[in-house]
Amino acid sequence: MTTAPSADFVMARLQQEAVREFPGWAFERDRSGWTAVHGDIRFTRPTLAALRAILRVHRATRRR
Repeated sequence: MTTAPSADFVMARLQQEAVREFPGWAFERDRSGWTAVHGDIRFTRPTLAALRAILRVHRATRRR
């Protein structure tokens, strides 16, 4: 029988994916949710998924 990975393991993997997707951004988790920081830019969202979504929008608008 296999066991399911712990929630901490899953969140660590998701954070690693975010770091790979958004190089140069630092990700941290606290009571208010997830925060990404890059220089003077800081975004905070309640979930890592929401934070990654806003970073995708931010990246797309900066490319224009």
